[in-house]
Amino acid sequence: MSWFPKYKIYASDGLTLIYTFNAVINDNSPKDVKKGYEVEGSRGQGSIHVPGSDASWDLVLRFHLHGDDYQGLISLMDTLQTTIVMNTHYILKIDRTPSTSQTYHVMRKQPIEWDNSQRVTFQFGTIIFRVNSW
Repeated sequence: MSWFPKYKIYASDGLTLIYTFNAVINDNSPKDVKKGYEVEGSRGQGSIHVPGSDASWDLVLRFHLHGDDYQGLISLMDTLQTTIVMNTHYILKIDRTPSTSQTYHVMRKQPIEWDNSQRVTFQFGTIIFRVNSW
């Protein structure tokens, strides 16, 4: 049996599981988002580089929902939208291997995008989280 990474949303305490994405098609992580500042002197040569922290960035998850029928699918869509509330602090844990995961502090800042489809038993969607936003 093949191993697939899990994408799990936890409350800001990092312990309370809020939602598990069962079928993530792709994401745009990880990113190297280190930022720094360069200060150039006005009367000399060279500059001073001051290392900064991690910059905020958008983590885009493309996922798939599958229901038994139309009503089941709509229920899954509604549940996702009401479970992952906009402007609320969450921790997203993405499995990288069976024994390691990547953790991000995230917040949903915009509505979930649903693809135009026949929407009978499956639906593709995109959710965008702002990483390092809290």
